[in-house]
Amino acid sequence: MATTFADLEARVRGLESRAQRAEEDITAIINTVIETREDVKWLKRAVQALLERQGITLEPENDEDA
Repeated sequence: MATTFADLEARVRGLESRAQRAEEDITAIINTVIETREDVKWLKRAVQALLERQGITLEPENDEDA
């Protein structure tokens, strides 16, 4: 069976739609990672402040984000 131009157009539209959804999903994942990273930084600072308030000191981790 031969593929018609209309069939090809429908396939292209379907692929474009899937590509758009994939792009939106990837953007959402990246935003979630960035937000989570910021939350972790805030939590690390908060825990450090609480520990210092209680007179507890820990050796800093060998970590670029510390």
